[in-house]
Amino acid sequence: MLPDKFGRDEWAAQIDARRAGPSGLAGQILARWSAIPLAWRLIGLLAVAAIVPPLTANDYLIRIAGTICLFATLALGLNVVVGYAGLLDLGYVAFYGLGAYAYALLSSDKFNVHWPSWASLLFIGALSVGFGLLLGSPSLRLLGDYLAIVTLGFGLVFVQLSITLDRVQVPWEPNPIDITGGSNGLINLDQLEFLGFELTNVTHYFYVLLIWLAVALLVIYRMNQSRIGRAWRSMREDPLAAEAMGMPTKWLKLLAFAFGAAIAGVSGGIFAAWQGGVFPLNFGTDVLITIYAMVVLGGVGSLGGAVLGAGLLAFVPELLRSPELARVTFYAGLGLGILLLTRPRRTGLATLAGVIGFGLALRLVMHIIAPDFQAAPSISVAAASVSSGFERAAQSFGIAIQQWIIYPTNLTLPGNLAFLILIPSLMGLARMRSGRWKAALRIPLLYLLAFVWETRLSVEPAVTRLLLIGLMLVLLMIFRPQGLLGTKRVEIA
Repeated sequence: MLPDKFGRDEWAAQIDARRAGPSGLAGQILARWSAIPLAWRLIGLLAVAAIVPPLTANDYLIRIAGTICLFATLALGLNVVVGYAGLLDLGYVAFYGLGAYAYALLSSDKFNVHWPSWASLLFIGALSVGFGLLLGSPSLRLLGDYLAIVTLGFGLVFVQLSITLDRVQVPWEPNPIDITGGSNGLINLDQLEFLGFELTNVTHYFYVLLIWLAVALLVIYRMNQSRIGRAWRSMREDPLAAEAMGMPTKWLKLLAFAFGAAIAGVSGGIFAAWQGGVFPLNFGTDVLITIYAMVVLGGVGSLGGAVLGAGLLAFVPELLRSPELARVTFYAGLGLGILLLTRPRRTGLATLAGVIGFGLALRLVMHIIAPDFQAAPSISVAAASVSSGFERAAQSFGIAIQQWIIYPTNLTLPGNLAFLILIPSLMGLARMRSGRWKAALRIPLLYLLAFVWETRLSVEPAVTRLLLIGLMLVLLMIFRPQGLLGTKRVEIA
């Protein structure tokens, strides 16, 4: 007897369901949200962000919100060059640094120059546009990898000049002049001041950064909807065809570089005033990679994606600074990922129950055969100094986890060995076909992942941040290569 599904194409049979999109309550919410115009969605999100300072008096949280606004603006500027115009600009962070150092020289005691804030920012914008046109001029003849190398060289040269321009010999001075302060940077910068109001705390700068983000969103949105935006996108898809249709591709490339440079430069000026100083390492290659990761994570060419990517990559690493909060986030994300990615849902619930049971059984066995193997928990209720109900709940969750995970007396060696075993095991599991063996192996490997987190990753937040960002990008490229909010592109040979 032939099976019921003989001769059926399941992919074709499910096409109507895929076109309909998500169903249920989540699908209805997503459909209603998507029906709202993009401009109003962004305005609503900015309005929600504006109430962050009244909700909390914690300057640390407000500073994180300001950092998100700053990096979201930088990601938007880069999105114009890379996402709209399709130009691989690896010197973008140099404009950010140029604006910061320009503000430091125009608003400090370095050369006893104290311009008004509005004049400094306007000059920085014009200066950045000029350098953007200068850097964009090679793009008229270079494309792809060649353009990337030229722009990367510009960024590296800027960092080296900011370090070495502390002993500049000029003809009219007998002694060398210190311009950038070298590796020590420039400090004691003037605060921003508008209409007689001086910005003196983190809340003031948060609102300035939020307003600057709103301005950048509005201008970029209007340009994207105009003929210039359509011309940028056409040039990105096929420069030769766009030029054959009569589009001024040379002018469009220069405009994209200048526009992105202006946003980065003014953002750098605000950042310098907010930080109160500038240093060469603030504008290194790691910052460039972070901004690119934000654009790619959110979706190249997406305004909302740039803001979302900046929010994720600026906020998630900050969670690792608090071990208790990082632990709650890790296990919540792990459990949610299992439930969302495992089909059917009861299989995901069974996997979670299996992991918990496996951990309890393994701990019991180790307690019987090796009582001295287990180390004392690193968190104790008596030593816990908590100030809120959420922190107390996170502390209690950490204590419960430590009663479930095996803690060797020496954490370093077992943690490193477990990490070396975990990576190839997860790669091998991903290549296995679905079946009972894969479901069974998933349980000990998830427990091993929790063991690695508790013994190695949570105690080294600097390394974990890099691993976390890399893991997010790898998973994104596997499951959603167009980014979280990006539009799927179909390449036609």
